[in-house]
Amino acid sequence: MAGTTRKRNSRLGRMVRALALAVALVAGTATMPGAGTRPVSGDNWKLLVRSVACVRGPDVLLGEIADPVDAIDQRTWEAVSKVKLWKASDRIGRPVTIDRDKLLGVLRYYMGDMVRNLVLPSQLTIQTGGTVVSGEELEAAVVAFLTPRARDLSDDFEFRNLRLPLYYFFPNDYDTLSVELEGDLRPGSNQIRLRGVSPDGRTVSTKAGNVFVDVWKAVPVAAKPLNRFERVSRENVTFMRMNLAYNQDLWDGTGGPWRMVRPLGRNQPFSMAHLERVPPIEKGDVVTLVYQGKRIQLTMKAEALADADMGQQVSVRNMQSNKVIVATVVDNETVVVR
Repeated sequence: MAGTTRKRNSRLGRMVRALALAVALVAGTATMPGAGTRPVSGDNWKLLVRSVACVRGPDVLLGEIADPVDAIDQRTWEAVSKVKLWKASDRIGRPVTIDRDKLLGVLRYYMGDMVRNLVLPSQLTIQTGGTVVSGEELEAAVVAFLTPRARDLSDDFEFRNLRLPLYYFFPNDYDTLSVELEGDLRPGSNQIRLRGVSPDGRTVSTKAGNVFVDVWKAVPVAAKPLNRFERVSRENVTFMRMNLAYNQDLWDGTGGPWRMVRPLGRNQPFSMAHLERVPPIEKGDVVTLVYQGKRIQLTMKAEALADADMGQQVSVRNMQSNKVIVATVVDNETVVVR
């Protein structure tokens, strides 16, 4: 007998809630802009239920979890948005996820046939208190953060494969989102760190993300095939537009003088691994050999037998006597024996 009474009361409760919603809609009836005199009724409004939402409690209101799909007059929206649903969770700041089937059943219980006016997500994640940043808002914040940094690399760039959380819940109303990079932005894959920050600057939570950055730029390439030890000059360098994400550690066309460390094919980009600075003295250079004694100084021509930098010692061959002597490099053309 008690079970029969509970079932009767449950059916009566659903009927009362459905009737209350219908009355609220009638009270909010008005004319849609541009629709002549056609009234907004229970059949010509539609709401999109969000995939994430925060509610204040003690009851979940329809307007806290759903938004109008099309134009709806203010009076009707005010009536619909204030419809009470289930009791909000008493676990403040703790998100709860409801799948679509369960959500449909719960909404049908509270709204009856009016549930057909709702477009449901695959799931609803809802939290009592705090605030939430949706996936769309996260992406917008990350792109806004990255854009000026990408422009420092090139005016021609693109973000892709942006992997971010579907949403980010914060436990408190005034927590904010902070976006950071691990190091400087670079072409290719970059790690992103998202932080929830309290008003006093404390980190309340962190999440990770990733983005791939394509950066196109005109870079130096070989105008013809270049061999090892061949000098890099204007005549054998041209420029081509390339994606730096797939061409790391490229030469920017400055510095030098340079020569090739290893061969490079035509239209291939110069990486720094292809280049080395031309030493002051190269093997085979004809240099001035200076003998400096206490009372005498002699000069003659000599051939360098190896590469050498400034201040280094190098073996040279006296071109008059063919004698090999070790001398010290003092400039691009002179070696000295003391």
